[in-house]
Formats: sequence, C-alpha cells, structure tokens
Amino acid sequence: MALQYFDIPVYTYHRALTASSAPENPPLVLIHAFPVDHHVWDATARALTSLLDGSDHDVTVLAVDMPGAGVNPPADADVVGEVAEDGAYTEAMDRLAESIVRAVEGCGYEKAIYAGISMGGYATLSLARQFPDALAGVALCDTKPDADSAEQRARRLAAAELAERDATLAPVLHFAEPKDGDSAFKKSSTFIEQFRAWINAQTPAGIAWRQRMAAGRRDEWDTLRSISAPAAIISGTRDDSAAPDVMRPMAQALVDGGNPHVQFTEILDSGHFTSFEQPEQVARALDELIQTVVREADAPAQRSSHSALQQLQDLRVSEPLRDVPLTLGGVQWNVEKREELGEADWCETLKSPDMHVIFVHNGRVALAKDGMSPSVTTGHQRHLAVVPGSYVSDEVGVYRNALSFLGSVDGQSFVAVDVSRIALKVELIQKAVVQYDWINLREVASLLSARDAQLAAIAVGLERWHSKALYCGYCGARNRLNHAGWAMKCSEIPTHEGFPRIEPSMIVRITDAQDRILLQNNLAWEEGRYSVCSGFVEIGESVEHSVRREVFEELGIHVENVHYLGSQPWPYPGALMLAYEAQAEEGSVHITVDHMEVRDAQWFSRDELMSALARGQVHLPGVDSIALRMIEQWYGATLR
Repeated sequence: MALQYFDIPVYTYHRALTASSAPENPPLVLIHAFPVDHHVWDATARALTSLLDGSDHDVTVLAVDMPGAGVNPPADADVVGEVAEDGAYTEAMDRLAESIVRAVEGCGYEKAIYAGISMGGYATLSLARQFPDALAGVALCDTKPDADSAEQRARRLAAAELAERDATLAPVLHFAEPKDGDSAFKKSSTFIEQFRAWINAQTPAGIAWRQRMAAGRRDEWDTLRSISAPAAIISGTRDDSAAPDVMRPMAQALVDGGNPHVQFTEILDSGHFTSFEQPEQVARALDELIQTVVREADAPAQRSSHSALQQLQDLRVSEPLRDVPLTLGGVQWNVEKREELGEADWCETLKSPDMHVIFVHNGRVALAKDGMSPSVTTGHQRHLAVVPGSYVSDEVGVYRNALSFLGSVDGQSFVAVDVSRIALKVELIQKAVVQYDWINLREVASLLSARDAQLAAIAVGLERWHSKALYCGYCGARNRLNHAGWAMKCSEIPTHEGFPRIEPSMIVRITDAQDRILLQNNLAWEEGRYSVCSGFVEIGESVEHSVRREVFEELGIHVENVHYLGSQPWPYPGALMLAYEAQAEEGSVHITVDHMEVRDAQWFSRDELMSALARGQVHLPGVDSIALRMIEQWYGATLR
C-alpha cells in the first residue's frame, strides 16, 4: 500500500453511473500543470463528460491538487525527504506520486488511468515507475521525461528563491503573457484573464515549493520503456518546450518497450496548456484512451470465447465511419430556395439580414488575416472571410453569374461570390484581393471550423464546375448560371441545361488475416507519404468491382468481403470518395506494385505503423481526409 506523505485533495468532475451488478471501470485521475492548480483541466473535463455520459466506457473523472497548489498548502519540511545542497527536493516528486496513489486508493480505487499535463506529467511518470500495478492507463500531455539540465535547475531554484523571499508571484506571471508563436486562443483576452486569475489564486510559498520539487526530479526515460498499460501521448503543435518533435520519441520509447497500445495525438493550434487551449481535442484523445483501457479490461473474457467466434471474426464488418471531415458543418441545402433565387433580384436578396457572403477564386478561399502571414497553413485555426450580404449587395448583386447559394446554417444563409466572374475594376473586389488571404482550400481545410470547411467545400466545388462548364456541351454557345449556381443553362437554347458533375472514386482499406493494414506510397506523392488504395470508378462498373479491379491493378492483390464504410465530398476538383473495407484473399498477400502509379506498398501491424510514425518513416494523409479516418478506425485511436 502506498504511503500518504502529503495531503492530496481529490475533486470529482464526473461520477460514472454503472449498474449495481457491473464492476466500475477504473477512474481517470487528472494531475495539473505548474503554476496553476486542477482548474487547468476544467474545460477538458466538461468536454470529456459529454463524451462519457451514458456510454459503455463511462468512467469517473477525478482531479487532484499538489501541495502548494490552489488551497492546498505546501508540505511541511519534515516530510519532503532529502534536500540537495542547492535546495532542490530530490525525493518530493516520488512522494507526491505515492501520495496521489494513496489518495485514489482512499476513494476506493486500486487502479486508475492517470493523466498528467506538464509538471503533472512528471508526477505521472514517477507514479508509473513506483506503482505499475496501480496503472490502468496513462496520458502524458505537454511534458517530457528528462530531468532538468543544470541551467534549467538553477533557473527553477532562482525563481523559487525570488517568489519566497519577496512574497511575489512575479516569477510565474509570464505564463499568462502570450508570445508571437503562441496559439490564437493563448493570445486572446479569455486566456490571459483566466490564466492570470488562476496564477493569482496561488501562493508564493506554493510556487516555490513546487519549483524545488520539479528541480529535484529524476530522468524517466527508462520508465517510459517499462509502461505496459495503454498510453496516450498528447502534444500541442505550438508548444515551445514539449512540441510533437520532442514528444514523438516518447511514443517510440513506449513502443520499443513492447507496449501494444500507444496513441500519439497532435493538438492543433495549441501551446503548452492543451487542456485549456483546445479542450475538445484533448477530451477526444482521452476518450479514445479510456475506450482502449475498458476494451482491454474486457479482453480476457472475450478471448475465452474466441474459438467460437473465429468464423464471425473473419467475416467482420466495421462500423460506418463517423465524423467525416467536410461533412460536419450542419449545412442545410434548402433546395427550394434555389428556384426562388434563380429569378430574384440579387441586389435586394443580399440585403436580407440573414444573408452572408464568402469569396472564392480558382480553388482558393478568402480567409480573414487574423494577424497572420498568408503562408500560415498549419497550427493556427483559420476563419473564412464572412461579410454580411448588405455590405456588398449593390456592388456584386448585378453579377448574377458570379453568385451561388450554398445553403443555411443555424438560420443564416450563405452565398459564394466567384471574384473571377466580376470585373476587377469593381472597388469591392480590388479591396478583397488585398484585404484577405487567398489560400487553396486543400491546404487550409483542416484548420477551418466544421461550418467553414463544409461551406468552403461546397463553394469551391461549384466554382470548379462552373469553370469547366463555360460553354454548352450541345451547341457550344456560352452558358449562364441558373438555379442560384446549381445549374448551367445555354444562352442560345434554354432546353440545353447541365448540372454539377461529380466523379465517383472508390477508396478502400485492405486488411489481411492477421489484421494488418496495406498502405501504399504513390508516385504522385512525396516519398514517405502512405495512404490506402483509391481510384476512379469507370463507366459500366459498380463501385465494388472498381475496388477489386484497382487493388489488383495497382498492388497485385485479390480481395473479398468488400463492405461500404461511408463517403466524403472531395472538391479537388469534383470527386465523391466512396469508402470501403476489404480483406485480402487467403494466399494473396504478396504485393506486386505496378510502378506506374505506386512507388511502394507495405503491410503494417499496429505496432509496426506506430514505430514507423514515431521514427518519421511514414507520414499519413491529411486530417481533412476520409483516408485518415479509415486508417484511424482500423488502428483504434487518433494518429494525427
């Protein structure tokens, strides 16, 4: 049994509801960062509760405060253990970890999933080393296993000395002051005001105590290699001390140690406090870890009946894909409104209070600058430039051939303006060219909100079709837009009418009898970029036939058990991706690439894929693609 060296208050964010006859799943215990307390987890805990509540993997969510954090006073000197000559507490981190385990045991739990952010990650690693049997799972956020260098240790201790001597919080106020490279949220008044309030709720003595504890901690790289419980490594892309390049080797260390359940998650547009900066993303990563822990806890019972279920396992059909990018914005098509707008006076229509306008041009969308360089297409969240229709009605309303009705979201209607169809002499267009960033949608889709991404996909898809349908396919006369952008009508013969053409393309996830996945690197991509097989559906064939044909043509593999998973619009320029899964036929696992489209293809187990990702040997498709969702569904966790 662990000893209770320090007083550790335990807070309950969420209490799991379980049937009286069912054993309760191990709780999630959140350990906070420096220089704040457990409140840094508040937003993530709220988001996570909405994911857990009523699910089959519901768990109780707890949080703790370290000594010297919030209302918990620093521990007395006689219980901190050994103190080094420079004042560092060399045993305090281990005693903190042991005290947390004891506090959780006092709540009735022998095992728990421990999630630590920053300094909380140091405590989590110490806990994993000392009490591996108490670990049901582990999440390490914005942290690292290294001990402080001599210079880092000296800075910590100097800050502790200043805080304690002058009774001041000044040494840590910089945590609430954003820098140029920080996330958009960290630069906001919401972050600055809240984080400053959290810091001001601390005491100088508590700040000093925690700094001395952190200065005396040990290196934990060996600990990482010893962790066998399911693990999540979570890293903010804008973290200047624990960036993905710093934390990815931690995932590799876990894999090298033989851990079969390791997930690595990059949190977009987030710095060192991901739990506060991007709580929804962190909550999803923790939810996936919890699902893995619960599933593995149930695995022994499932394996006992494995032989009876083997035939069904071989014929398994995956769940349909959910949360497919470019489809989640809640856009309502309002098809009936297209007919109304087709004959309407656009100048008056755009003046309606619910009308809003976005701008497109040659596959590019206009984005608000948000104080960023136009070259910024990673990390930061970006926003469409959305303008009330009344602002532009008089200038663009006369250009009917440039306007397309996209649909409505939450009672607001949206219209796309194709600036290439408006004379550049129009003052509004001259301003728009310099006022906004014009970026190819494919480069920026993953950084847009769900609403903006779906609106942009519709707008770009229509604009690309318009650019290819300028002339009537029957007589060659000029076409004009009809049905508010959703049809093209011949200017000479009105009965000649065309509608958007969508190119169906199959995309398939192939697995074998060992549940390995087949990924390929195409000649059209950079080396190291691997994805699933895809190809266009040809005239006269079904999508299922296309799956079998393309896989054999490109990879020399015969497949069976072809099942539909989902679909995604892919406006580059006008495809509809139809996702399938298939199994390689028995005896047909030898890969023969065609070298006309495919450079390389390999079978990957989950461990092999994680190892290749951690080493930088494999790069997966973009986060806005259905291909990544297909791979992640097979893997069982978020991979980007």
